[in-house]
Amino acid sequence: MTTDLRLLHLLRPWRGRLLAAVACAALAAVGVGAYAWLAGPAVRALVQGGSLAGGGMLEAWLPASWLEAFSRFVFGALPVLLVAAAALKAAASAGYNALLPGTVAAAAAELRRMLYHRLLRADPAFYARRPVGELVSRMTADVAAAETAATQVLSTLIRDVSQALVLLVVLAFIDVRLMVAAAIVIPGTLVPVRRFAERLRAIGREQLAAQAEVSRRAEQMLQGHRVVTAFNGQAHEKRRFGEASARLLAVMNTSLRWRAAYSPTMESLGVAGMALAIGWAGRAVVAGTLPPEAVISFAAGAMMLYQPLKALGNLGQQLAQLRAAADRAFELLDAPDAIGDAAGAQVVPPPREVRLENVHVRYGDRAALRGIDLAFRAGETVALVGESGAGKSTVAQLLLRFVDPTEGRVLLDGVDARTIALGSLRSHVAYVPQETVVFADTVRENVACGAALGEEAILRAAREAHAIQWIERLPGGLDAELGERGANLSGGERQRLGIARALARNARVLVLDEATSALDAENDALLQEAFARALGGDRIGVIISHRLASLRGVDRVVVLEAGRVVEEGRPEELLRAGGAFARLWELQAAKAA
Repeated sequence: MTTDLRLLHLLRPWRGRLLAAVACAALAAVGVGAYAWLAGPAVRALVQGGSLAGGGMLEAWLPASWLEAFSRFVFGALPVLLVAAAALKAAASAGYNALLPGTVAAAAAELRRMLYHRLLRADPAFYARRPVGELVSRMTADVAAAETAATQVLSTLIRDVSQALVLLVVLAFIDVRLMVAAAIVIPGTLVPVRRFAERLRAIGREQLAAQAEVSRRAEQMLQGHRVVTAFNGQAHEKRRFGEASARLLAVMNTSLRWRAAYSPTMESLGVAGMALAIGWAGRAVVAGTLPPEAVISFAAGAMMLYQPLKALGNLGQQLAQLRAAADRAFELLDAPDAIGDAAGAQVVPPPREVRLENVHVRYGDRAALRGIDLAFRAGETVALVGESGAGKSTVAQLLLRFVDPTEGRVLLDGVDARTIALGSLRSHVAYVPQETVVFADTVRENVACGAALGEEAILRAAREAHAIQWIERLPGGLDAELGERGANLSGGERQRLGIARALARNARVLVLDEATSALDAENDALLQEAFARALGGDRIGVIISHRLASLRGVDRVVVLEAGRVVEEGRPEELLRAGGAFARLWELQAAKAA
């Protein structure tokens, strides 16, 4: 489907309002046409004392017996006719101005909603390929640019086309030869219009991309301001932002030059057509083949026609802007996800076993996992340990299906994870990442994280995570507002909040990825006790930790090196064996000493 058809499809729910706007535009155009048609006869009636007889433009259309009576009617009713035309135009224009912008705004809101939903369901790989600042720019700045351009385009296609058609009918009624003379230059405008439209569309895309880069640079600086300041990186960030701003300015200047050339080119061609018509009209009036009032009405109509024709001349420019902004929005909507629900994806009950069979995972050219076989069973807590880059977090991402195996399978009670509905699979997994994300919302909403949880469940999770003490100290308790990214919380408080969020879900599988790295030894010990209680019964516990001393009470330790399982067993057995786990333990003990 082309960009234009997709934009029209967005307007379908509001087609009734759009048709009403078209009707209002047509009525307003009739009022404008009435002005033009009345101009010539009104001037002649005033000059000749109310008479329109004697070679006037109406004699070709009215019987002579009617003309004198009609002359008196027009002359007497002229003020009323003018007021009626003005009232019709004003009322219809008011209706049009109320209907069209609101319709476009509603369609833009729908596009913004679609983009937001698209970003909500995107997989982690989608975000890894795209800067957050660019995504925000596409959802906000690009949609706003599309809304502005769409309003201009539809105004041109509805209001200006209606006026142009009515005025052309009036001009043809006055004298079709004059209209043909004025329109003879139209074919010559097609080539420059197409050339301008193509170039402006390309420039529009460049401009939006440059705006997104400026947004991305600003967002990165704001998010990492403390790091930039701590490392005296202000000059570097200033230079990079200056480069992005200079690029945007250069593209905008190119756009302005093309737009500056566009209108004069179209206007010059329009003036050429008008000059031909006036030159022919002058000779016709002198020769007596054209009544003078016809020239007056034609000139009035042509002057009124100038604005809609100028808008039509700018239509290519407006369409280029609209398509450039819409292309970027639709490109985001159409971007494929590496992970999604397969056809006929099934809903499964909480699993008793999660198994990895000969799993390989590659990120581009880098192998994260190399043919590992692992089983996680209900009632068992498994610790994944190893050096950074060994593949521990990749295992956690497989359990959540943030990534899929390049080779091999992940099975939940024997069912391939790729055949399970994502919502069903993730409802059985609670995840505590190393870096807890805190939303600018209440404590209650941060713990619930979209789930329909009662207050007792939230309080229970907060107590188990040892977060209740600092929550109760906040003004409002659970209803206290937290700052963006948890700016008003310490690292340990943020981490406890993330742990409470996971415990509140009461999921079968609990994945803790360095969940206590920001805690001191005392609070770490308290949380280990909470985890021991939470992981009891038929829960499946998966703990990823560099702090080996905190792995008390786990049932099994899996040691990973370079994406392979090199050791597996109970902690005390592995320590006695003196292998990889024992070496890691000795290294940490030596550092602690």
